[in-house]
Amino acid sequence: MRSLRHLFADCTGRAEDLASIAAEGQRRDNPPEMQRALACHLRMAIAAMGGIVDEINQRLGDAHD
Repeated sequence: MRSLRHLFADCTGRAEDLASIAAEGQRRDNPPEMQRALACHLRMAIAAMGGIVDEINQRLGDAHD
């Protein structure tokens, strides 16, 4: 079982990934296919981060958002 410290570190990593993907999406020369792929990567990273936050809340005993 990962510690809360590690879970928060995982969130930091996901946030860094999100920033990188979002920055890449700002390029003027990205074709629509690339924009769609980046949007998909954003959705997956956000979902993964949501799962980590859910785990943190569960470990803290917080059942609400």
